[in-house]
Amino acid sequence: MDWSDLSYVLAVARHHSYLAASRALGVTHTTVSRRVSTLEAALGTRLFERHIEGLVPTSAGEDLIDVAVRMEQDLAAVQARLLGKDVRLSGTLRVTTVDVIA
Repeated sequence: MDWSDLSYVLAVARHHSYLAASRALGVTHTTVSRRVSTLEAALGTRLFERHIEGLVPTSAGEDLIDVAVRMEQDLAAVQARLLGKDVRLSGTLRVTTVDVIA
């Protein structure tokens, strides 16, 4: 399983169509369809079914979506914790002021 495929599954689950998911991801709808189909073939199960309201997750799809949402949340949390940890201030600081304050 390619971890990046989970972002395609999440987008389809959130937008209920390949076209809307493709717009959200900035790729073509055929790319979204192909990636989801490839993942379904690798897992040996359908992840979405077509309904009047659009693509609806199967029970297997729901299980995978739950895992993908947790992974997305964990990734966002670790990015927030690590953001700027390696940035250290260095160099000269010059402050300019008027004589009255000095």
